[in-house]
Order: sequence, then structure tokens, then C-alpha cells
Amino acid sequence: MNDSNTENKSKDDSKRRDLFVFVRQTMCIAAMYPFSYYFKGSGFVAFVIRFLDVLYELFNYFVSVHIAGLFICTIYINYGQGDLDFFVNCLIQTIIYLWTITMKLYFRRLRPRLLDDILTTINDKYEPRSAVGFSYVTMAEAYRISKMWIKTYVYCCYIGTIFWLALPIVYRDKSLPLACWYPFDYTQPIVYEVVFFLQAMGQIQVAASFASSSGLHMVLCVLISGQYDVLFCSLKNVLATTYVLMGANMADLRSLQAEQCVSDAEPSQYAYSLEEQTPLQELLQHATQAKSSGDFRWAFRHSFVRCVNHHRYIVSTLKQMERFYSPIWFVKIGEVTFLMCLVAFVSTKSTSANSFMRMVSLGQYLLLVLYELFIICYFADIVYQNSQRCGEALWRSPWQRHIKEVRSDFLFFMLNSRRQFQLTAGKITNLNVDRFRGTITTAFSFLTLLQKMDARG
Repeated sequence: MNDSNTENKSKDDSKRRDLFVFVRQTMCIAAMYPFSYYFKGSGFVAFVIRFLDVLYELFNYFVSVHIAGLFICTIYINYGQGDLDFFVNCLIQTIIYLWTITMKLYFRRLRPRLLDDILTTINDKYEPRSAVGFSYVTMAEAYRISKMWIKTYVYCCYIGTIFWLALPIVYRDKSLPLACWYPFDYTQPIVYEVVFFLQAMGQIQVAASFASSSGLHMVLCVLISGQYDVLFCSLKNVLATTYVLMGANMADLRSLQAEQCVSDAEPSQYAYSLEEQTPLQELLQHATQAKSSGDFRWAFRHSFVRCVNHHRYIVSTLKQMERFYSPIWFVKIGEVTFLMCLVAFVSTKSTSANSFMRMVSLGQYLLLVLYELFIICYFADIVYQNSQRCGEALWRSPWQRHIKEVRSDFLFFMLNSRRQFQLTAGKITNLNVDRFRGTITTAFSFLTLLQKMDARG
């Protein structure tokens, strides 16, 4: 009964699925991905859906552009007035909305084909389960963790914007979530409600855009790390897969497993996946069903070529991801540096009667900016670390048993896999934990300079 449950669970875990359901929906809300993706086809209904989709996109552009324009006008009108606190607050919002507009255009209009290629390639070609061997891993755990991270991040972004929307309700003074100049009296009935609605939509779009751009990067890194786990398991079990294809008997399988266990005793070998053991009886069934000539060389080449192709697929996907994200992360590092500096400055300057709620809101912004930078750098670092482990996986197999037959293939693969893949920001700086620390240090250096300028008046 337990064996049957285990087999059913492994089949369920290894089934192919859409890996980007939640993050794609978030991108649709941000108008960074078309809603028409879910309504493929032709006819009047499909035309109406595509038309409404374009209207929704244009409405989002209008909301973001007009708020960014109003803040630019506010900065121009109040420049030189001496209120550095208000000036910096407007500058923060201007940077945030300009970045939101840029992300919408980049994802939806500038590079939509490359984005589609990345999502489609991963969904169509990823390996849901490692090759047959003494142990196996699936993509189920990496998929679960990617959903957990993206949902947590998206909800945090939305909660951060709710604080800003809640301020006017708490104060009950007909103020707006975003303090910017308007060329008319927005406190009039109906006008206030319309302006408040547009600002609320703008804040929701900011949250969705930030969550979509960084969240997709995070999901891609987790899923690719999961693919490295699958490849790692296939590589260390490559000789077991070879024996199964050769049609080995139980004695041969037991002997090979005993040798592999000696070099495979280290725990926590995987970034996200959970390793499961395959019963030898199940392997024997695979061996009896395998159509083979009993030739080791043929069986090994067949097993090893699958691992090589899988490695090429992972590297190719990472190159696509680097092409898509490298330019925007270069700008993002600078944007995050200034935002952290400006948000921290406004937080220290807030001394009004409403300062507590405003400091809570600014604290939300500061935490979200730090959180966003962290997930960009941390998950890129995880991918880099996983890209170094393929050669290590081969050493966990009982290679010494067939050293003459496998030596050239092993050496060739390890030489090629030693070239670690590093995600970058504009191909200038590497994305890793050191970059995260360096950006924080730079931001607070600017903060010190800004505080000295403020002290001098």
C-alpha cells in the first residue's frame, strides 16, 4: 500500500504544469502582459477582449503618466522654496512613477517577444523529474517555493500602498494619498472622489508593476535553481540510469548502489528539491522493460546525452533571462540607491503632527525597496552557486567502476560546466549578496551628504 502511494505521489509531483500562473496574473493587472493570453481564438468575443485589453493598458498609462507629470510640475513650482522635506518626497514619487511607466513599456511594448520566449521555453522544455536512478527529485518543491515567495512579495507590495491610501481616510481632512499640485480645486464634491480614485489606481499600479518586474525575476531564479537540482540528481545517477538501460539484474544494481552510497552521504545537496529514494524493485522493472543490447557504451551515451542537453537548455534559458533583465537591473541599482537614500531622509525629517502615520508609510516604502533589492541580488546569487555544482554531481557517481569508458565524457562535461553563469546589471556589476551590501552602503553615504546639505540650509 505504501509503495503504491509513493508511486502515485511521484507521478503527481512530476506532472507538467504552468509554472507562471500567479506572476502572469500579476503582470496582467499591471498591464505588463495581455489579458488576451487567456482568451485565445478569433471571432467577435476575442476582438472585444483584445479591444478592452488595449483600453485597460491605455488607462494605466494615463494614470501613471499624469501623476508623474503632476509631480514634475510640483517639483518645478516648489523648487527653491526651502522645504527640502516636501521636495524630496515629490522626487521619490516622481522616480517611482517614472520607473512604473518604464516597466510597463519595457515588458508590454519593447521586449514582449523575448518575455514570451522565456516563459514558453521554460514551460515547454523544463524537466519535471530527474532521470531514473537510485534517487530522484521533481520540480514540485521548487514550484511550491516560487509560489510562496511571489505571493508573499506581491502581498507586501499591495499592503505598502494601502498605507498611503489609508492616510486621507484616517485624517479625514480631504487630503490625497499623494501630495502633488493640481491646476484646479480638487476638494470639490465629485472632483475629489475622481482624483482620489485615480491616485488609488496609480498606487495599485505601482505595487503591481514593482511586484511583476522583480517578482518574475525571483520566480525564474527559483525555477532554474530547481532545474539545476534535477540535473544534479540525473548526473549523480547517470551510471544507475545506464545500468537500467542495459537491463541489469538485481545483483548488479545492489553492487552499484553500495558504491554510490559511499560518495553520496552528504545531506542537503539541493537548493530547493527534496530527494526521494527509488526502490530497487522498481528499478529492476524498468531494467526488464528497457529495450537494450546490454552494451554499456551505448547505454551510457544515451543517459549522458540527456544530461548534456538539459544543461544546454538551462544555460540557454539563463542567457535569455540575462538579455531581458540586464539592462533594467543596471538602471534599477541606481534607482534603488536613490530611493533608499531619499526615503530614509524624509523619514528622519518628518516632524509634523501626522508624522507617525507618515513614518509608518515611509517605513513601508523603505522596507519594500530593501526587500526588492534583496530578492534581485540573493536569487541571482543562488543561480550562480548552483551553476558551479554540475561537476561536483558527477563525482558523486561511482565513476571509478567504469573510469576507462566514461573518463573523456566526464572531463569534457566538467570543463564546460566550470564556466559559472553570473547574472549581471548591464554587464557591468554582478548581482549577488555583495552587490546588495554595496548598494546599501552607497545609499547611506548619499544620505549623510544630503543631511549635511540640509543642515547648511
